[in-house]
Amino acid sequence: MSTSIGKSRGKRTQSGAAALEFALVAPLLIILVFGVISFGIVFGQQLALGNAAREASRYGVVEGRTCAQVTSAAKDAANTIGMSGTNVAVSVKRGATEAAATDVCPTTAANPCKGSVVGDSLYVELGFTSKMVIPMVMDNNIALKSDGVFRCEYS
Repeated sequence: MSTSIGKSRGKRTQSGAAALEFALVAPLLIILVFGVISFGIVFGQQLALGNAAREASRYGVVEGRTCAQVTSAAKDAANTIGMSGTNVAVSVKRGATEAAATDVCPTTAANPCKGSVVGDSLYVELGFTSKMVIPMVMDNNIALKSDGVFRCEYS
């Protein structure tokens, strides 16, 4: 009889080990999954911003468009998951190079390419501050910026 009691005391079970391992690994796994999802959303916002900037610059070089229409087109095209066009900053400039470009939309009624010279391009810059869906150790705000450039078709 004493041999059976000795055997049961020395034998340990592993019944709680799996639960403990899961409790240690689960938070890291959850943070990783939500991090991938969050960065995917930010990547989608950056792609939408780039497409909207190109679309707005192409829209603005056509004769008869006003700065208000170009700004509206940029904001409408920038709508995507977690990003409303109303929160997008729009800058419209014209010049031979981006460094030499000047703001051509002091008023919303101005025509962006009116008065341009040969070689001038229209530069539309969009900016948006994205917030990460999950809180992380780093700053949750990510500044996104995108540019669109097209040559002016009229002057």
